[in-house]
Amino acid sequence: MKVPISRASKELGVSIDTLRRWEREGKFTSERTPGGHRRYDLDKLQKIANKERDDEKITIIYARVSTPNKKEDLKSQIERLEMFCASKGWRYKVIQDIGSGLNYNKKGLLELIKLIETDQIERIVVNYKDKLLRFGTELLFEICKYHNVEIVILNEDEERTHEEELVEDVLSIITEFSAKLYGSRSHKNKKVVSEAKKLFKESD
Repeated sequence: MKVPISRASKELGVSIDTLRRWEREGKFTSERTPGGHRRYDLDKLQKIANKERDDEKITIIYARVSTPNKKEDLKSQIERLEMFCASKGWRYKVIQDIGSGLNYNKKGLLELIKLIETDQIERIVVNYKDKLLRFGTELLFEICKYHNVEIVILNEDEERTHEEELVEDVLSIITEFSAKLYGSRSHKNKKVVSEAKKLFKESD
């Protein structure tokens, strides 16, 4: 389909200046109508636009720890992931979070989802699957699949239990729901949280 530059810009989601730059760079040539107006082959431009978007996509390194006192672990995670991506020659950006794997409102996680939804990512690299989310990773993986985002898990086959982090995640759920039921400053809430901590400590 041959269309004016304004329609091509709208259909492809790129600026008119970008289309003109592509034409100057020789990526395509426009045609002229008998009246001298330029027309653009929309199908050809779509292929060029798709290739340009793919070339601009980056790799995201995602690292997370559950609490601020684990910043050294966070640093180690990032270093391992950076070395891996560098060995592959991938351009990457680091996104990191400090918070529970059950918290879906973390700043880094929300940024990651936005980048996925806007098709800016080629792949996501993590050390362990549960670094993304404690529960719900399958849903996130389906969203990635829809947007052609590859998931690379470095230690997918390695057996590892995150008992300490799992305990912290469970405690965060108990604390949150108890606070909603009884009020965060109530005696009953403090007792529930205290008993939960005591129970986990005894099970160690």
